[in-house]
Amino acid sequence: MTKKKNQKKAESHAKKSAVESLRFQAHWGLKQLGNEDGNLFHTLVDGEVDFIAKLDLAQDMLAIKSLIDGVKQSFKATPTLEKGDFVRSPTAVALGIASVEDINNMRIPIIRWDEMIAQKILTIYYPEEYRNQIIDWAKANGYNCSTYLGLPIVKFSKLYIIIDRTRTLKE
Repeated sequence: MTKKKNQKKAESHAKKSAVESLRFQAHWGLKQLGNEDGNLFHTLVDGEVDFIAKLDLAQDMLAIKSLIDGVKQSFKATPTLEKGDFVRSPTAVALGIASVEDINNMRIPIIRWDEMIAQKILTIYYPEEYRNQIIDWAKANGYNCSTYLGLPIVKFSKLYIIIDRTRTLKE
């Protein structure tokens, strides 16, 4: 009985810590993008992080951020601008999971997280020349990778992320 109680307490603490970490990192990312405390984007991020917490996605978002940061560090590659399922999320943009030209000119920053959870498989785009290297890197670094309809995916606890390629026009 005590073991189960301690396990539930540890899980609850881990979830709370993940939410606090997600909120801090998102606010830090906004500052890096030139948005000072108290502006509209900080308010939007707070609301979005609260909703992400209710859906129990904070740990997945931190794990996705970790993947994106590792790819950036290893290959100097970032997600393709203005493309993918996360581009309308101020939190994802602040975390670097999605890229936009200018966060202040972002399309209506409303993302339906409940619909995204139902969709379950979301897409992040990278330049074509990096996609296969990214998947190899993810496998080598302990991410759970598989394929779905011929596309490589990285599996997290509640979300699956397709790493798709942005094709460049050859002239």
